Amino acid sequence: MTYWGKYVAHDNNRDGLGVGLKITQNILRTYLEYHPTVLHDLHESMSYLYTSTGEGPYNIALDPLQTDEWWLLSKYEVAEMTKRGVPGVWTWGYYDGWTPNYLFFIGNLHNGIGRFFETQSYGPQNQTLNLPAGSTSKEWYRPNPPLQTIKWGPRNNVNIQQSALLLGMSFVAKNREMFLENYYLKNKRAVDEGRTASPHAWVIPAGQRRNGEAANLVNLLRLQGVEVHTANAAFTAGQVPVAAGDYVVRMDQPYGRLVTNFLDTQFFAPGNPFPNDDTGWSLTLLHNVKAMKVDDKSVLDHPMTLLTADARVPGTITGTGPVVIVDHNGDTNLITFRFANKDMKMLAAEEPFEAAGQKFAAGAFIIPGADRAKLEATVKEFGLAAYAVASAPGVKSHELTVPRIGYVHSWSNTQNEGWVRMVFDKYKIPYTYMGDIKLREPDLRRKFDVIIFPQVGGTAQSQVNGVSGPDPISYKKTDLTPNLGVQDSADDIRGGMGVDGLMNLRQFVEDGGLLITEGSTAIIFPDYHLIDGVTIEEPAGLFARGVVMKSVFADRKSPIAYGYDADALPIYFSSGPVMNVGGGGFGGGGFGGPRGGPQIPGVGQNLTPNAIPETLATLEGGPATSGSAAGGRGQRGAMPADMAGGAGRGGRGGAGAASAASRPRVILRFPTDPNDMLLSGGLLGQQALVGRALVIDAPLGKGHIVMFANRPYWRYETFGSFNLGFNAILNWNHLEAGR
Repeated sequence: MTYWGKYVAHDNNRDGLGVGLKITQNILRTYLEYHPTVLHDLHESMSYLYTSTGEGPYNIALDPLQTDEWWLLSKYEVAEMTKRGVPGVWTWGYYDGWTPNYLFFIGNLHNGIGRFFETQSYGPQNQTLNLPAGSTSKEWYRPNPPLQTIKWGPRNNVNIQQSALLLGMSFVAKNREMFLENYYLKNKRAVDEGRTASPHAWVIPAGQRRNGEAANLVNLLRLQGVEVHTANAAFTAGQVPVAAGDYVVRMDQPYGRLVTNFLDTQFFAPGNPFPNDDTGWSLTLLHNVKAMKVDDKSVLDHPMTLLTADARVPGTITGTGPVVIVDHNGDTNLITFRFANKDMKMLAAEEPFEAAGQKFAAGAFIIPGADRAKLEATVKEFGLAAYAVASAPGVKSHELTVPRIGYVHSWSNTQNEGWVRMVFDKYKIPYTYMGDIKLREPDLRRKFDVIIFPQVGGTAQSQVNGVSGPDPISYKKTDLTPNLGVQDSADDIRGGMGVDGLMNLRQFVEDGGLLITEGSTAIIFPDYHLIDGVTIEEPAGLFARGVVMKSVFADRKSPIAYGYDADALPIYFSSGPVMNVGGGGFGGGGFGGPRGGPQIPGVGQNLTPNAIPETLATLEGGPATSGSAAGGRGQRGAMPADMAGGAGRGGRGGAGAASAASRPRVILRFPTDPNDMLLSGGLLGQQALVGRALVIDAPLGKGHIVMFANRPYWRYETFGSFNLGFNAILNWNHLEAGR
């Protein structure tokens, strides 16, 4: 319900790709130092003990030996526990083995064995369990099923895990030569494959426009133990030009399969069982960084130098004069630079321009009367290119006023907002952190210029209503609960923002504030009919579970689009919300559901998990959860008259007439060709997304609501879309620019 870790549940939940959390970083560092044969993770969710093989599809970038080892260990544990008469130890019928997000996958990605148990949780006291028939039937993978009724508690939980672990450790110890040989072979085969099969390398141009993000991606690979080189001189390998200093990731190295997982695309055939997690995660796309496969083996023969320290872009200031210009090249460090110099006046150019012999994009920072000595340290620290000139350019501009940021979390679910909060902390964006119940306090505009309200999950009503219950629920640090109340605390967390808080949010926007919503929170204002022209659609047959998709800019002049130099942008999307501006849409189903749901009929049954259909889109210049928990309908307080009314055509929300000045502004949308959407992952029913809005800037009174259907800060993976939100924050009181 509330905090399990500093940021997200378990504080390591699905962080294996982004590696943003300290626990993931520490486990990864330990693994690379000691190279254990098995990395075993303990979880609680299933009765009584599940030992992981996954039921597929398996991640095909792994060596086949690894999936065989999952089965070898799991079947041994099931057999030995069954032989001893222990009920409810089973394998196979849970999880898939596809996504490399989890902590235990550190082992699999580095040629060891990564696996986990799921055990029956407990009260904390003993409790009587009554299990459904689907959990107690005798199956080939569950020869001695759980009992239908049992008294279960902490002793059961610990004993069943300990027994299975001791058996597994004994089996590995007795067969240590076999497992050591397997580990050696997996590493050797990865090296050999890089020499004999394409691709033989990946090239990440160091001089690309977003050079800071290119360096960040390289450093993430190095953090994972991957060897990265730089080219000593320019050369061409096949059709790929390589400049001196470009990053070369050779595939003839032990962790070549990790490189494939991180940099290449995925295709999850929709005919597979419903996936446990995301189906696509290509980090070259999510970072919006250019990376090129090299299929010509000669790339391995060219002189190159191994990086022995993290890649770093040197920051520079050239020229003389009292005005300093910093280009907006799309690197994410720009927002940290702005807040690090919050007392310095800065302007944003609203159009491209030329100065100091350079071309600058819209959004470039213009700093008149700059204190060069003070600026220089941060320009160098953040790897920016700055130019000093004698006078300010004549381009139209507006001031980048430093905002006061309020950050709202729901007391009903802090898991999703934690990823956003982690990004804000890492980029040193200051904010006031507050629970949704604080929105009931009036006059928000007096305190804040920008309010961030990240994903919660559920319906608009459940997000407004928040936590329910007949008695007060305290979340505070006490002698009995010394670990509570660290991130936030309250005497009573029930009731959410309520209708009063919702109306306060609307008043905040009307008074000139900026409200930023993402994912589920983007549906609140349309569903309550607080804005015109936006509908929330519920398309039937849409399967888009955690995919990388192509989006196109519908309005390049909006400040939200500053720094993006291409018409297309890869984004993360997971089933919803599906937003439309101006009405129209589809009726039917919801936003997806838990693993174990039905297969998607009629598509992909004959495809292997990573088979690429002919319609899979590619992005020019690049490589070839959202389950809804239904909430209550009751409201705190009476619904104002202007919140009533019919749903918009074909969906939910207002789609009424609006003046040109107040009409919602679509910044980013899906393509109009349904076969030009999927970049990585699994997708079906994409016709429902044709032309639909992904990022909307909706004016309301003197202010704006920016709604993201994509999740711009997802799991510290989506660096390419960070600036969509950062730009909105930096230009919070000038979003009408370029309209």
